[in-house]
Amino acid sequence: MASSTKKEASLAEVGENLFNYAIERDELKPILQNLPSESKVDPVAMEYEIQILKIVSIGWGIAYFAPDEARKEAVAQTYWNIVQQFSGNISSMSSASAGKDIDYFNIVKDRLDIYVKALNVFSDVEDPGPVIGHTYAKLCGDEEDMYVMIAGKRVFHLSLAAVKGYFESVEIV
Repeated sequence: MASSTKKEASLAEVGENLFNYAIERDELKPILQNLPSESKVDPVAMEYEIQILKIVSIGWGIAYFAPDEARKEAVAQTYWNIVQQFSGNISSMSSASAGKDIDYFNIVKDRLDIYVKALNVFSDVEDPGPVIGHTYAKLCGDEEDMYVMIAGKRVFHLSLAAVKGYFESVEIV
């Protein structure tokens, strides 16, 4: 029997690591910086929406790639609790500067609902990436912008692949 090369990690560590990846921006920078100049999409809107898409995609990745049902629910709950805490901080800062109440976690949940509804409309597709990409482009302000559609699809696929790879590399203890 082959020895396992998986790193042991607690549930809290797994949730924290997945969250840290969800807010990591290094892989997003080239996508955002290469928005064509002729695009009608506001780069600020694109950046805002791409971060939410990545957070949502990591949540989906947990649902699909967690090692088993018991851990899947525990990891998902841990992850979304961290997202909610983070969202509270963002909401406080944003509300103070905007002078009105902003509920970032509610915004994340709304985006999740929008993506789920889009996938329900196209439930027969083999690859949900194009549906996510098109929905992302629509949220950014131009559902016909091919670059933005591909960017959304790419972030979705990269996020899912990263979650899958992460679960393959850790043993939750």
